[in-house]
Amino acid sequence: MPRNIPILELTGTPYEMGLVHGRALKDQIVELSASITAVHQANNATLSVTRDSLSAFCMRNLGFLEKFSSAFVEEMRGIADGAGVAFEDVLYLNSFLELEDLRAPALGGKILPDALWGCTTFNVTASASANGRAYIGQTYDMEKYYEKYLALLRITPQNGPDMLVLTLAGLLGLVGLNAAGVGAVINKVVATDARPGVIYPFIMRKALAAERIGDALGTVIFSPRASGMNYQLAGAGTAFCAETSATSYELLEINGAIAHTNYFVGSFMRRFETPNWLSHGGSMVRKQVADEFLKRHKGALTLELLKELTRNHTNHPRCICAHGFPGEDDNTAFHTIFAVIMDPAEGWLEFCPGNPCQNEYIRYAL
Repeated sequence: MPRNIPILELTGTPYEMGLVHGRALKDQIVELSASITAVHQANNATLSVTRDSLSAFCMRNLGFLEKFSSAFVEEMRGIADGAGVAFEDVLYLNSFLELEDLRAPALGGKILPDALWGCTTFNVTASASANGRAYIGQTYDMEKYYEKYLALLRITPQNGPDMLVLTLAGLLGLVGLNAAGVGAVINKVVATDARPGVIYPFIMRKALAAERIGDALGTVIFSPRASGMNYQLAGAGTAFCAETSATSYELLEINGAIAHTNYFVGSFMRRFETPNWLSHGGSMVRKQVADEFLKRHKGALTLELLKELTRNHTNHPRCICAHGFPGEDDNTAFHTIFAVIMDPAEGWLEFCPGNPCQNEYIRYAL
């Protein structure tokens, strides 16, 4: 049966949108804020981490965030006020992937738990599909703990295109599309040059605020980023797979369609790979499986075939449709918390909460 998630209609000033978000998801935000440190601690067992030290790590970025987008900072203040939590707590939540960069050597990183893996993204141009439509999507893999905090934001800003944004309670956004036909998804990569800077939800939301695909791409590759991320973008008949570290980027060639996982592929970007960020080969398996699937069906790719890809179990449980190991705690069990496939030009996305091998996709449109 379909599983529903909260859908929030956000309009008005940035602060007003945040206030609605915070009030609507107050219970989830309070619970997530109170419990998320235990997840970071469970997945950083070799590091000495406390809530105060992690929050301080995140607050280093505030000056960069205010310069990059004071509007998004105001939206976070609205979320905090609406939920009755401190602003620092909301910034802490929005920095959840930047906290992966504590593994980077310059920030004291050490070997990771061997259960850690991550997302699989795909970008299909119109020439590679069966119906001339361009699709972009991913499985979004995190600790299973996060799944219960999913939400969908319908954003009507004072300026710029309307957006559909998938997110977690209290966060500005994870992935999405806009009414200008721009869509974006991500893979986490941990780069050795991690530093104070602009965090991923800010970059994602600014990219999705763009009227043109070139402006969205410029946001991704030219922003003063805090961390590494792979961004896949689609719009206006173009597609980009942009590997980024904090200081550098590389655009990968797309021959009709491309998949990406959680390691640097580009010859230039390989130098930024953090040692021991990946402690097994699951990420490489997922990329090869996804790339071979896209190549095999090139010119005939459909929405249903892409859904099939998201259900792939090669190398189970470290697979595209990820599952934790039997008996593993939700705080450490890496798991597909959602899958999404978008047609940015048509303005819709199909979203599946949890594992797509077990749950149904639901369509949402602008």
